[in-house]
Amino acid sequence: MMTINHRFSKRVGIAAAGALLATAIAASPALAGSGDSKSGAWEGAAHDAWVDGKIEALYTVNRYLNPFRIDTEVHDGVVVLSGEVESQIDKELAGEIARGTEGVEEVVNNLEVKPGSREDGENARDVGDYVTDATMTAKVKYALITNGSTDGLSIDVDTSSGKVTLKGKVDSMEQKELAGRIARNVDGVSVVENELKVRS
Repeated sequence: MMTINHRFSKRVGIAAAGALLATAIAASPALAGSGDSKSGAWEGAAHDAWVDGKIEALYTVNRYLNPFRIDTEVHDGVVVLSGEVESQIDKELAGEIARGTEGVEEVVNNLEVKPGSREDGENARDVGDYVTDATMTAKVKYALITNGSTDGLSIDVDTSSGKVTLKGKVDSMEQKELAGRIARNVDGVSVVENELKVRS
């Protein structure tokens, strides 16, 4: 009988395989600009966005985690995870993936374990689809961070088959509408589901 530790190690191994794809996504010219985290070119919000993008890409290509139910926030290298996962193993896996990401100083794992939170059929998707969606998520996140008119770090971006979903809170209805327009203008985006809420 496979123990929890053995199953967890197996999942971490699979996650590590996806890390190569995710790292390539997060380090692409669209995200990385002319430098990288090691060179010190990334600072402040830009560095946090870079880290956030890498973690979300890793979750997207991992076959055991549902990226639509995991929200990541990064501030000064501290990652806060919230949302829902299928099991305690998945919660630990999500935390380990975040902790193993370059640039992460600390992980606060607030994920809740709720059996049934992973939808049936998710794992049947082709790896290429996951990579495409991860790339799209990274491109939209980058556009929201760099436009200067929206708080991109407060907006969670998820992509499935070209459909982008925006979640989180913004300061005004104008910012919500702007975020939706920015996402729709990213090349390859077919549909935008704008679920952003305006702070009261």
